[in-house]
Amino acid sequence: MSGRRFTRWVLPLLMLGVLLLLLLLILYPVQIQRRPELLEMSVIAREADGSAWATVRQGMEQAAADLNVELRFLYPGQSNSAREQGQLLRREVESGASAILLFPADREALAEEARSALAKAALVTLETDMEAAEYVGVDNAALGEALGSAALNGARPGETVLLVDSAPAGSGVGERLAAAAELLVSEGREVRYFTGTADALMELLARKDVRAVIAFEASSLEWAAGAVARLESPPLLYGAGCTAAIAAELEQGHITSAVAQNAFSAGYLAVESAARTARRERAEALDTLPFFTVRRENMYEPEYQKLLFPVTW
Repeated sequence: MSGRRFTRWVLPLLMLGVLLLLLLLILYPVQIQRRPELLEMSVIAREADGSAWATVRQGMEQAAADLNVELRFLYPGQSNSAREQGQLLRREVESGASAILLFPADREALAEEARSALAKAALVTLETDMEAAEYVGVDNAALGEALGSAALNGARPGETVLLVDSAPAGSGVGERLAAAAELLVSEGREVRYFTGTADALMELLARKDVRAVIAFEASSLEWAAGAVARLESPPLLYGAGCTAAIAAELEQGHITSAVAQNAFSAGYLAVESAARTARRERAEALDTLPFFTVRRENMYEPEYQKLLFPVTW
C-alpha cells in the first residue's frame, strides 16, 4: 500500500521538480566561466634574482596561477645594465611575446626599445615609470622625500648624510635619491654619495663623520645594514625595502626605519594588468601604490606584518 502511495504522489512531484529545473535552465542559462587560454609573459629584471624582489615574484606567481599565465624570468648578466635589458626586450618582442613586465634600469636608455615593444606587446613597468607604458609602483619622488625627512631626525643642520647610490639616475631608485638629496640640502644637511662595497662602506663609516645613511632599494639596504652591524658606534640607517633580512635588521636595531610598499600586491597587479591588456580585456587605470614607514616599535603591528612577513593569499 505504501509503495502505491509513493508511486502515486511522490514520483509525480519529483518529475515536476525536474521539469521546473529544466525550464529555469532554459530561461536563465548559467554562464560558465571558462579558463582563458594560456598566456606567456616575459619578466625582465634589472638585477640578478635574490631576496630583494622575492616577494614581488611571489605576487607575480600567484597572479599567474589565478589567470592562467606562464611566466618567463630573464636577468641581465650585469645588474642595472640598460643595454642588456634592451637586448632582452627586443628579443622577446621578436619572439612573439604577448606581454612583458620590465624593471627598467634607465628610462631614457630604454625609451626607444619600449616604444617599439608597445606596438606589438602589452608592456607594464615596475619600480620605474616610463612614458606610455602602464606603471605599477610607488611615487618614487614622494618615497625619496619620506626617507630624507626621516634622516633629518638623525642628522642636525651641518651634519653629513650619506646617500648610497646603487642605481642609474634614470631609474625609480635614482629618482628617490635625487628627491631625498634635494630635501636634505634645503634643510641644511651636508649630502655625500657612496658607490662601493659593504666593506668600503664600513671603512668609511668607521671614521665617524657621517651621522646618517640612506639606501634607496632593498639590496643596498641589506648590505648597508650588514656594514652598520659590524661597527661599535654606527650612524643611523634608513632605507627602502621589505625583505626577511630587512625585518631582521630592523628588529636588531641596525636599521632605524624602512619605507616599504606591499611588494606582493605590486607583483600581482603587474601580471593582472599585462594579462588584461594582452587579452584585450577592459583594465582599470592603476593608481600609484601606497608606502609605509616601518620602525622597530611598530613592525609587529598587523598591517606591517603583511609587508615584512608576506604570505601567499
